[in-house]
Amino acid sequence: IRLIARRANESYSGTGAYQCARMISEHSSMWMTVGEEERFKEEFQKVYRYARRIDSVCGSGGQKRISDDMMSNSWERYSDIFPRLPLFRVRTDVEGESGKIPPRTGVYIAQDDPNTTLQFGWTGNTDGRLGKAITFNALGLKALAVLGRPALWRDDDKITVFVSDAFRRGIMTDYGMMSGPGDEDDPRKAPFILTQNVYTQRPCKWYFVEMIDGEYDDEAETVESSAPAASSRRPNVPAGTPCPEAGWWFTPVKPDSRRYFKQGETMPALSGDYGQTFWQWSPDQSTPTL
Repeated sequence: IRLIARRANESYSGTGAYQCARMISEHSSMWMTVGEEERFKEEFQKVYRYARRIDSVCGSGGQKRISDDMMSNSWERYSDIFPRLPLFRVRTDVEGESGKIPPRTGVYIAQDDPNTTLQFGWTGNTDGRLGKAITFNALGLKALAVLGRPALWRDDDKITVFVSDAFRRGIMTDYGMMSGPGDEDDPRKAPFILTQNVYTQRPCKWYFVEMIDGEYDDEAETVESSAPAASSRRPNVPAGTPCPEAGWWFTPVKPDSRRYFKQGETMPALSGDYGQTFWQWSPDQSTPTL
């Protein structure tokens, strides 16, 4: 109740779910019957899983932990709660920066990387500062290109084929703390192994995302239904290949890499710790101002 009351001052924090779970595990439950204890643990696990999602969003001291797979899994679990989705606009005039308290409480999107997970920042205390961008590394970009967005995190069989092949070829070697040799061939475990290998973090700048009151996504679909369908998603382009469309592109290999390419111009490789260079269409197509 105390933590909820602080929201009036735009002050947010974690739930304390981990500490509560540890306390329960370290203290006797002999005052309950076996049946009561089983029911209690079952219900507590539901609360704990939900609370841990809140902790991943809020983080502590700017240490945000929510990732692409967590967003996908949460949507699968809770999407039926939202029969209508509001429309949003990206406010390019309201900017945030990793490690700093944002100018407004709310959701922020990375300026230069559409694969970065959205972050929630707030103004009421120092824990509200924006964290580093959590985005795909070179292996993550390859998984996205091979599996496609619909199958990534949703098709366990396709994920298992990708993970097994990656281990056989030696481009994936980390099983994580909860898996071991052979688990890469198990559809129940391969998706988790993938989550341990496909992310990187880096500082970035952010834009504020604003909800548009009274406007919904289904209304936009109705208005646009008579227009020819056009895909707004451009493929990631590996270095050394021609630019498929004139415009501003960037690569996660190097911060502040956004630059303009003409159609057909060869997209170069850049050195860095990120891995193979893939160029991505920038969500910001405006010409930089001096």
